[in-house]
Amino acid sequence: MTYNNESHIRSVEDVKAFFHHLVEERKVNFHPDAMFEDYVSCEGGIHTSTLAECALYNRLMDESFKACNKDGVDIYEFGVEIQRRGIG
Repeated sequence: MTYNNESHIRSVEDVKAFFHHLVEERKVNFHPDAMFEDYVSCEGGIHTSTLAECALYNRLMDESFKACNKDGVDIYEFGVEIQRRGIG
């Protein structure tokens, strides 16, 4: 999936797709509280996202918190489970 400025997270299913994108497609071992500007590659220490992508992903993560809160889903447990599946 490709995300752009028109993309929004409105449901837990959207959160699942976004987290899948981060783990499976972007290969980012993320934490919901971290800003995307903080992620760097282990190989060379270069940023994993452009500034525009960081702004987009930070907004989408904020929307992910709202969607999870609305549906009573713990974003942290949800995120860990998706990362476990991605690693394992």
